[in-house]
Formats: sequence, structure tokens, C-alpha cells
Amino acid sequence: MAKFMCTHTIPPGKFSADQLRQFAQAAQQDPTVKGYRSFANLTVGKAVCVMEAPSKDAVAAWFTKMGMPFDSITQVELEGDRGSIQSA
Repeated sequence: MAKFMCTHTIPPGKFSADQLRQFAQAAQQDPTVKGYRSFANLTVGKAVCVMEAPSKDAVAAWFTKMGMPFDSITQVELEGDRGSIQSA
């Protein structure tokens, strides 16, 4: 499956850490979309996540279904880890 990096602006106080944990668990149980990695700062209302899915539309539909606002969804071309870059 392709990977997509997603950005979110969340009104501060709208989601709790427990709610984000529930989103993460739901993404692991979905037959189409899988959560890969996420980062969030709920105090300032910003989150970034990487999702695996067959298409950008599938990711957008999942966020909409889950009530998670998103700013952008971009397919990953390159992936890096600790100084090593490779094709996604």
C-alpha cells in the first residue's frame, strides 16, 4: 500500500490524548486504511500522521468518517530514517 503524510489543524481542546489513541486503534482495525506513524501537539492544535492506504481518496474518506479534520494529504515518494533516505 502507498503511504500518505497528512497534516491536521485541530482546535485546541477538541480532542484528548485518549481520543487520539482511539483514532489510532480504529486505523489499525480498518480494512482499507492503516495508521503508520503520528505526531501531535494538542496544546497548539497540530498533528502530522502517515497513513497507509490504496489512495488519497481512501484516506480522506476515513478522516471524514472519523470526524478528524485535515489540511492536506500527500503521497510519500521518499522516506527517511536517521540519515538514510529511500524510495517509499
